[in-house]
Amino acid sequence: MKFFDLIILLLLVILLALSLYLLWFNIPTKPIKFEEYFFNATEKSVPPQYVQFYPNMRFRNKEINYSVSDKCDAKKLEEIEDAFSLISSKTILEFSEVNNNGEIKVFCSEISPTPEEEDHFIAGEGGPSEIIDVENYAVIFSGKISLFRNSNCQTPNIAIHEILHALGFDHNNNQRSIMYPITDCSQIIDQYILDEIDKLYTIKSFPDLTIERISAEKSGVYLKFKITIANLGLKDSSNSVLTIYSDDKLVKEFDLESFDIGARKILTVDNLRISRSSTSVSFEIKSSENDLNRENNMAEITLLNN
Repeated sequence: MKFFDLIILLLLVILLALSLYLLWFNIPTKPIKFEEYFFNATEKSVPPQYVQFYPNMRFRNKEINYSVSDKCDAKKLEEIEDAFSLISSKTILEFSEVNNNGEIKVFCSEISPTPEEEDHFIAGEGGPSEIIDVENYAVIFSGKISLFRNSNCQTPNIAIHEILHALGFDHNNNQRSIMYPITDCSQIIDQYILDEIDKLYTIKSFPDLTIERISAEKSGVYLKFKITIANLGLKDSSNSVLTIYSDDKLVKEFDLESFDIGARKILTVDNLRISRSSTSVSFEIKSSENDLNRENNMAEITLLNN
């Protein structure tokens, strides 16, 4: 056999071997499932009876603005300002007035008390008007109160009562409490309310990007997965990236972009190339922002035993 023929044969053998290798490396195999990942984010403690409408209700920040209707007379305006000032002096909350569309909107109107309640205030109405339940918190976006009549007390108990409703606090059955359904001048703000406010708003307003669920399977060198990510925090997230690792090597990054409070995003990928020998894949959310809980930003899934 001539030398030239040997070279051709050798090249054919190499080409055949390379083709077989590539075929083996890329040929689909029976899908192997990974262990499904699920994160239980709910950690709400059961509050004492009559504390709040829902557990852990709070506004996004401890700095809360309010606006007052131009129908409120001078007496009500004074009561409203005094009420916000008093709550602020006893808690870590900070209130500021804005012209329109405050987080707490204050309205005023006039009604007459019924005869059987002449000795008591008809306090009015108040409460959260827009909330999002994000598992660990019921985040208040806006609240409103309506004051129906002026107070005759030295302290603005009617306004305080309704503001506390807007902050998420329910009535209680203690007649000496300012949150008793029928208000009189001798009632005071319960210490448990002040303590609850300080406990809730000590927690800083950060996002909490969380990997909630992952399901995946591998066929040869291809990974198919579905991942659910949520923002369970107290602030919108402006920018973050989902990174995927196989055998401690970066495989792919996905830009998650902006992420509103309470929002969920589902990412489905069909053919992500990884090592054929890989038995585990890890996912991590990376962000330059602070996060309430970094531990739930990471998850690892492993192949199920056959």
